[in-house]
Amino acid sequence: MTRVIDVHAHYLPEECREMVGRTPGLENMRGDFLSLENRLVDMDASGVDIQMVSAFSDFYGRDLATAKKVNDVVAAGVAKHPDRFAGLAVAPLAEPETAAKEMERAVKELGHRGVAIGSNVEGVNLDAPEFTPFFKTVEALGIPIFIHPVNALGADRLAKYELNNFIGFVTDTAVAAGSLIFGGVMKAFPNLKIYLAHGGGTCPFIRGRWDHGWEHRLKGPKIDKAPSEYLKLFYADALVHSKQSLEYVVDVFGEDHIMVGTDYPYDMGHPGQPAWIRDSGFLSPSGVEAILGGTAEKLFTL
Repeated sequence: MTRVIDVHAHYLPEECREMVGRTPGLENMRGDFLSLENRLVDMDASGVDIQMVSAFSDFYGRDLATAKKVNDVVAAGVAKHPDRFAGLAVAPLAEPETAAKEMERAVKELGHRGVAIGSNVEGVNLDAPEFTPFFKTVEALGIPIFIHPVNALGADRLAKYELNNFIGFVTDTAVAAGSLIFGGVMKAFPNLKIYLAHGGGTCPFIRGRWDHGWEHRLKGPKIDKAPSEYLKLFYADALVHSKQSLEYVVDVFGEDHIMVGTDYPYDMGHPGQPAWIRDSGFLSPSGVEAILGGTAEKLFTL
């Protein structure tokens, strides 16, 4: 039977709490943010066999010293339960000249199976030329990149009603993917394995607009095929909270490009997602198996 693999789960190691730039909203947690040991019971209750652990998003895109400490601590934590956890490194993209070497170390020496980055780096979009060596190295290493929204655009207008989370996050994910597509990164590195949080954000629903706009305004040497064709290279988690949305996201990315992502331990997550996927009613049996863990098993070489 396919192991259920959760590709979107957060972790703030106790050893790294003093490095956090802001106080995490522990009141918004519905599980254990600080201990891998203590979350095993929650994983069992949700039917999750393996968590791909990504560190607290405050650590994405910071300096080399931060990345090294976080990568070391997360690797040591997952090593205590190698059958239940695997680590995603963080990249020091605030010091991009150091990122390639740290990715080599994180994968080859520490055993991380992927890397988690933010949707931007201190407001700089991901197609900036200084990030090219990072993408080149990650493609060569063959590890997946998890893009999670951070520092979402429009924060001044989205401060009320949790709109920064409800709207800003999924929009910033689309900015990240759009920058990689229109900026030619996906053309330059076609073997990149990138998966997007929250069902790909708004990307699936605006791909037609992207294609139309490219055809009429941007068609040229930067990218040589429609944006939606590049979008097919991406993967996404199934964290969309609606079966209608999931059906559309699956139609866009394909059953073999969607994976379980519970967003553990946040209250905006979906701990019952594995059962929800099984009971979807529209997925093929092979699609259910792929989403629950088959695709992640191949992507992360587990």
